[in-house]
Amino acid sequence: MAEPGVWVPSRRKIKMEGLPNDVASFSIKLKNTLIQYHNIEDDKWRVAKKTKDVTVWRKPSEEFNGYLYKVQGVIDDIVNSVIDHIRPGPWRLDWDRLMTSLDILEHFEEG
Repeated sequence: MAEPGVWVPSRRKIKMEGLPNDVASFSIKLKNTLIQYHNIEDDKWRVAKKTKDVTVWRKPSEEFNGYLYKVQGVIDDIVNSVIDHIRPGPWRLDWDRLMTSLDILEHFEEG
């Protein structure tokens, strides 16, 4: 079995260390983290980019060297096309200047 991995926005492969063997526990922790991010007060976010249809906010992360982002807006396109540009993958490289390349080391699947 391959070691657990993560989508990596760089040219080097990084192994995710310390991933628990208990996927259910990890899933609950991840869910709680996302809920915590969702509940961050509005005054903690700063506008990073604004167009007539979309606003992007960011705030420094307290957990890693980088930023958390949130986006709100209306995009007239097919949902899967929009998601393809957001999630790590070849289309993300077109607009995310911080992501110079991408290696998907492993996918996590439910169950």
